[in-house]
Amino acid sequence: MVDLQSRFRGCLLGGMIGDVVGAVVEAETPEYISKRFATMEALLATDSVEEFATSAWKVGRFTDDTQMSLSVARWLLEDPSRSPSQLLGEFSRSYEPCRRYGPGTEMILKLYRDHPQQWRELATAMFPHGSYGNGGAMRVAPIGLAFRGDLKKVAETAKDSCRVTHSHPLALQGAAMQAMAVAIATSITEVSVGGFVDPVRRMLNEFEDLLQDTSKFTTALDRIEAGLGLRETCLAMSTLLGTGIEAFEAVPMAMYCFLRHPDSFVDAVTAAVFIGGDTDTIASMTGAIAGAFHGCRSIPTAWLQRVQEETYTVDYVGNLADQLFEAFAE
Repeated sequence: MVDLQSRFRGCLLGGMIGDVVGAVVEAETPEYISKRFATMEALLATDSVEEFATSAWKVGRFTDDTQMSLSVARWLLEDPSRSPSQLLGEFSRSYEPCRRYGPGTEMILKLYRDHPQQWRELATAMFPHGSYGNGGAMRVAPIGLAFRGDLKKVAETAKDSCRVTHSHPLALQGAAMQAMAVAIATSITEVSVGGFVDPVRRMLNEFEDLLQDTSKFTTALDRIEAGLGLRETCLAMSTLLGTGIEAFEAVPMAMYCFLRHPDSFVDAVTAAVFIGGDTDTIASMTGAIAGAFHGCRSIPTAWLQRVQEETYTVDYVGNLADQLFEAFAE
């Protein structure tokens, strides 16, 4: 049995380490990754990787996925009203350009500083219908932890946290799905496909009641069930589910990586890294789900020791997880 505090720590630390290892090969093809790095250990032994338009990326650092997840955790702890405007303010205050923010989110966070009262309008500053990228889903793990006993509240809070930067219905659906996956993983002792898929299907029905198209996610759930039944590899399923920045690709792919490797944090995150594409986000979301199920002891010490952060250290993230546990353990 994994104790609840270990699950909280495993979730936040697992999301961080998935981000760290995935960032090394973000946007690369699976062929390139497997050719350059035979193992995860080889990947972690690398000092830096070249960036297309900026200086080399230092291996051991995390991206906006973790930066914004930590902001969500602090928001849950410090704002009892759960105000979306307060969350956007937290995102803006903690914004660091070097974290590989998406261009839409980066624009919103810069605009917020001069136009805080117009926060509702900022989510459509770049995309008139709102972004359906995975940026809202990648950061919702703390919400799944906090409200794990009430899946409806998990979904609603995830949507509220998402819409400040990603207001497209597909982004909201993806955020709710990822938060629910974390909540379920935190609450169970054995993994079953139906235990994950069925609650998500019921949640999507509520979006359909609002006349939203949920076919992207319902189709993905069908493929997840079929793929697991055939024991398809994560690499094989990546051609069906996708590994892009869209929420309807990245979120189902992360869920599949966990469900395909339910017995091993290492195997789940490794699979998420070696499929290519948006690896930092998919591996981060996979790590959050797997860490919530297996607990913090499932994360290799050698991986955590590879983290190269001065402010948001492993201890900082672990302590933040402990604060969440103390605040939301009941």
